[in-house]
Amino acid sequence: MPKKVLIIGLTDKLGGVETFIYNTTIFSNKKKYEYDFLVHGSNTCVFEKEINSFYGNKKHIHYIDSIKKKPFKVFTELIKFYKNNKYDYIHLQTGSTAEIMYVFPFILFLKTKLITHSHNGNGTNKVINSLFKPIVRLCTNVYLSCSEVAAKWLFGNIRKEKYTIIKNGIDTNRFKFNENAREKIREEYKINKNVKVIGHIGRFFIQKNHSKIIRIFNEILKNNKNFILLLLGTGECENQIRELVKKFKIEDSVIFAGTHMNTEDYYSAFDFFLMPSLYEGLPIVGVEAQSCGVKCFFSNTIDKQIMISKDSVMLDLNKSDKYWANQILNSDMVKDRNFSNKEVVENGYSLFSTVNLLESIYLGDKNEEK
Repeated sequence: MPKKVLIIGLTDKLGGVETFIYNTTIFSNKKKYEYDFLVHGSNTCVFEKEINSFYGNKKHIHYIDSIKKKPFKVFTELIKFYKNNKYDYIHLQTGSTAEIMYVFPFILFLKTKLITHSHNGNGTNKVINSLFKPIVRLCTNVYLSCSEVAAKWLFGNIRKEKYTIIKNGIDTNRFKFNENAREKIREEYKINKNVKVIGHIGRFFIQKNHSKIIRIFNEILKNNKNFILLLLGTGECENQIRELVKKFKIEDSVIFAGTHMNTEDYYSAFDFFLMPSLYEGLPIVGVEAQSCGVKCFFSNTIDKQIMISKDSVMLDLNKSDKYWANQILNSDMVKDRNFSNKEVVENGYSLFSTVNLLESIYLGDKNEEK
């Protein structure tokens, strides 16, 4: 019988956690490990079609309302759900401590072990986070994290041997530089071959700091008009960012591309990748960009483990927009984009390594709290 694992973390929005869950699912051995998914607050989720296809359209995705909107109804439904479905592990993959509400207090009455997997280095709601962190630590049997920063944020000052770092591995064969894809994307958006493209992939959310991206890009254009900014993603802050672009009168140089599944093609089209996030765990997009040989600029609020390629640069987030702009303007593009892919593999960020480590945890109770 395969080990049965319930994954909580999929949503209807495409992000790093969702991508990690999908990647590790389709690369897993379904004869040995079987995943179910509990999605809350929506009746659909990203990768729904792909996951259903992977499991031969058998029901593995379960939907439930938001506990915040319908607490009594959802609480009752969760009791029924856990009564009717038995798992070896519940794997809570989260960047928010409030996710524990879909496990607690049920986990106290189940024989199921809880894996808590921290995917973020901070949170926007300090009150909520401070309230739920003790409950997370109380219920957790196995502590996982994407980085040291993410581990400290969610688990506090626990000893390093108490938790396991799970690198955000990617399909490095998929995220190789592709000249044909580069030409295709640039042709689609009518970008001249001589124009340099600064790219960003991420949800329009305060954490991603799109406003600084726009301000930096505005400074770049003051010195050199031969640049295009290509933004992938959607989100609640998108209209605000569009207004900022209009304010600077740089609409002709900024492309809002929306959400696309073929992100590997876009990385090939990028010359630079800009990520001045306010906080992160270890962003998958940063690993993907480096794998594709893009010159990356990260803020120092991101875990230093993201610095995989020798060509990547980490800058002080508090430095001025002009300073960031000058660093990009004075930088060369990566010369050998295929070498960066090898660096990612050699540093253990292959998806195969990640899946193997995860499966060993499901199998062997690594780092389990006794």
